[in-house]
Amino acid sequence: MGKYLKIFQTSLINGFVYRLNFIMWRVRHVIQFLAVYFLWLAIYADNNQLFGYSRAAMLTYVIGTSVLRSFVLSSRSQTVGVEIASGDLNNYLVKPVSYLKNWLARDLSDKLLNLLFMTFELTLVILLLRPPLLPPASSPAAAIFIVAVILAMLLYFLFSFLVSSFAFWYPEHNSWPLRFFIFMILEFLAGGLFPLDIFPPVVYNFFRLLPPAFFLFQPMQIYLGRVDLAGAVGLVAANLVWLVLLYRVSRAVWRKGLKIYGAYGR
Repeated sequence: MGKYLKIFQTSLINGFVYRLNFIMWRVRHVIQFLAVYFLWLAIYADNNQLFGYSRAAMLTYVIGTSVLRSFVLSSRSQTVGVEIASGDLNNYLVKPVSYLKNWLARDLSDKLLNLLFMTFELTLVILLLRPPLLPPASSPAAAIFIVAVILAMLLYFLFSFLVSSFAFWYPEHNSWPLRFFIFMILEFLAGGLFPLDIFPPVVYNFFRLLPPAFFLFQPMQIYLGRVDLAGAVGLVAANLVWLVLLYRVSRAVWRKGLKIYGAYGR
């Protein structure tokens, strides 16, 4: 455990080394949030109730998903594909560390850094825009929401690790075109642009059961109280099921990938 804590600390320090890269990432995140926020603000300009959401509920959803995106959809494990394609994976295979746990420690340090900056950005948003934010539906809902967010972070980490592992079979350009396409679709299915339940019921009932729905959409449904406590517990249980399944799939894909790994960049 101590070695992974050291990896966490070292990765956190390294986050401040490449300050310009990190600042540009945060600027992009703020611009993306403002674009979506003002879009929905314009849509609700002459209405207080649309798509089954009040104006306050929709803007709370937009701000909430923006906050969650900062540390749920931020994952340094996307670099796994780069290390596989370049052959840098060799540096880890000869060390007494778990490659998955190593990246989880680095990923958590990155999420902590994003969380710190996100808190500052959210404070500015509240002071400058004064949005009609809604509090959690209840204290139990707030507690279940926090659990759902933690599980969402782990679920997205495994999903990102799994997608990056495809570099074993598709090393060209670090498998970037494939990863870019998948992550673009992923954010859409996560409800990052709008709530999934504005789709027709048939489409929504399909999307809401997929793993991406548990990244952003389902936690915000719990926060807003759009599901009762029994339904919220059911969503957490479903998230756990996906987490276990994705962990097993990731491990299986990783083992198969190592069998064909040739360290071509070395």
